[in-house]
Amino acid sequence: MHRKCFSAMPCPIARSLEIVGEWWSILILRDAYRGMTRFDEFQKSSGIGSNTLTRRLNRLVEEGLLERRPYSEKPLRHEYLLTAAGRDFEPVLEAFMVWGRKHARQPQGPPGSPA
Repeated sequence: MHRKCFSAMPCPIARSLEIVGEWWSILILRDAYRGMTRFDEFQKSSGIGSNTLTRRLNRLVEEGLLERRPYSEKPLRHEYLLTAAGRDFEPVLEAFMVWGRKHARQPQGPPGSPA
């Protein structure tokens, strides 16, 4: 199945989905709001594979939501910081959280575990 491109659509929701509509992108932005900046932090938090994480981080940098900045020369390592556009995504994350708390069922643990 070929994915449809939304970037040329007049609807701002569709154009926004083209940038952040992949679920890993939203989880990466969530973690960036929590103060995570490094590849291994994003990977540990979400369980995302390294190839997928690399693609998602590159895309968020290309789209201007994250900035890539070196923090180590040998070996070369980068951190990822929210840009102004990335910080402007915060109300969207808040809306997801409010909606999820109200409408998305919490996973059930084993019998007798705290909910």
